[in-house]
Amino acid sequence: MTAQSHPSKSPFFAPRRSSYGGGGSSGSSDRNKTSLPLKSPFLAPRRSSSYGGGSVSDKTPSPHTKNNAVSSKNINTEVEPEHKSTLIGCTANLITAIVGAGIVGIPYAMRETGLVAGWVLILISGIFGCKSLLLLVEMAKHVDAASYEILTETVFGQTGWVVCNVMMFVMSWGPMLSYLILVKQTLGKVLGYPGPICLVVSSLCIMLPISLQRDMADLARTSRISVLLNIGLVTIITMFSPSSESISDAGGFTNILSHSLFRPGTCFIGLGVISFAFSCQHSSLIIAGSLANPTRERWTTVSTVALTFVSVLAIIMGSAGYVGFLENTEGNILKNFPMPYEVDSKDLMSAKAANVGRGFLCCTMLFVYPLESFVARHVIMTNLFQGREAHEGNDHAVLDRWDRRVVTTIVLYLSVLIPALYCDDVGIVLAWTGTVAATTLTYIGPGILFIGVHGQEFLDLVESMWDYDNPSFLGQYLWYMLLMPVWCQIALMGDRGVARYYAKKEMMTPANEFRLGKIKHKREIIIKQKQRRSMDKLLVDDACESGVEVLSNKVSAELGLITPTAETNKSYGAVVLDNTNSNELRHEDAETAYDSGGEEDPQDNKQTSGGFAVAVAFIVFGTIAFVAGIYSIYTSG
Repeated sequence: MTAQSHPSKSPFFAPRRSSYGGGGSSGSSDRNKTSLPLKSPFLAPRRSSSYGGGSVSDKTPSPHTKNNAVSSKNINTEVEPEHKSTLIGCTANLITAIVGAGIVGIPYAMRETGLVAGWVLILISGIFGCKSLLLLVEMAKHVDAASYEILTETVFGQTGWVVCNVMMFVMSWGPMLSYLILVKQTLGKVLGYPGPICLVVSSLCIMLPISLQRDMADLARTSRISVLLNIGLVTIITMFSPSSESISDAGGFTNILSHSLFRPGTCFIGLGVISFAFSCQHSSLIIAGSLANPTRERWTTVSTVALTFVSVLAIIMGSAGYVGFLENTEGNILKNFPMPYEVDSKDLMSAKAANVGRGFLCCTMLFVYPLESFVARHVIMTNLFQGREAHEGNDHAVLDRWDRRVVTTIVLYLSVLIPALYCDDVGIVLAWTGTVAATTLTYIGPGILFIGVHGQEFLDLVESMWDYDNPSFLGQYLWYMLLMPVWCQIALMGDRGVARYYAKKEMMTPANEFRLGKIKHKREIIIKQKQRRSMDKLLVDDACESGVEVLSNKVSAELGLITPTAETNKSYGAVVLDNTNSNELRHEDAETAYDSGGEEDPQDNKQTSGGFAVAVAFIVFGTIAFVAGIYSIYTSG
């Protein structure tokens, strides 16, 4: 065979062409690599065989894919498969993502909430956080979405995509900035050198090289070290906090409890600190996708172990720090400990131990920064780069080329390093980041998405509980007091969005790669879409616009959103579904409805009122935290 000469690099914005399940070099004996033709330009990532079957021309592209010129010359390049982490590695990554810098602020949060209220809020945040992580991954599996932003786009379209991307970037860029500021303020004191110099040297030598790695699983080693350092930091605070002196001066631990049960005046300030300390949802689906064999059971194990560990760590840290310094507790508990050169020989041991704790904190910042950098880089990749791989968040394929990965990572690094050198107020950065982004992604987002994803079931449940024909005064009062019009509107928007998503997905090349695992679906909407594969695309689009989601007639009429027909007294959407023999689909044998292979859909069973009540509680809790956080920022400023 005649050897091919390598062509010059393709045009800057032109994507490479590759085989989608046929032709090319797909028959290569090396099963660990994906053989791809033609080196792609910087902003247009290659199309890999993750989307297999059929030719390129007969498939509908991603909504964010642009038409570009394609070179006809081919050369072989290879994409290394995504690295996967073990249960321990994935758990370490999740713990590191949760803890961050928030652990040193927990004693201050207990000062603001009260000791007992702080314990309760930590437990509630841990339970809500774990439930939120499970909900997000289960919903993503339910609709076959591999990332948070794709999940929101599935339910709420382009608006959901934009809002989620903005919040994810804020939630990652803000902590990146705060970590660098903490390193500048702390490492300089520990080493005795100017803070800016320590920051530049340590970040260039440690943070940046770790951040240049491609896959989240590659951070598991440093995350394990970070977990051990956090344990060491909490141990130092517990051992050297002057708790016994404080208890003695206060007249006993019972007196401390009686004076710090609950402090309503400043409770929401502490709640904001605790909420931020338990936020990791912006990186949850990226971390979940890095887990080898990411089944529901394995991700449940990871989430439960991580949140339990963090909750226990937070209670110990908060209790020891607050009891030791009571009303003098600082926002960063390490500030309550003097430097070794500021004390006499009596307190020298605790001062030296605190200095070791400061070193531990700096090291954790060096190791947690890359996790946030990965999330920020992920957001940039999905919006800047072209192609379906980028839009659906396949970082390993898009960033396999070292120049894309290096340029994006260095630009992000410089964007936080420069302001960190001039900014010293970590509190305002964490306050705005936690209030705006953390509450939205941790509580409000999962709750709204759950109602939207299961919109039809919610509308059916509401119809069965409310009597619209003969509404009582109490029923009308509760309808508005419980904000039912808001929840029904969310359910309606979500149900329409999911229907459009599946109609669009039917026209796209099926994916062969499943970052969250392949799922066996038997829910009705999937069955209906399969039955309509032979229908004209226009009919599918029209069905989506007119209510293919089987809207509840009474609820829709109550909202004034769907007009019944004169002949059948059914919504137009119901007429369309009647023509597709939906009744037969409802009673179809479940075994024939499964996709071949994979894990059973974790949310395939009918949702109950309890599940929707939890979703509403998430939204209400997040909204209260959001409003209270904004209020606290303005009043304290």
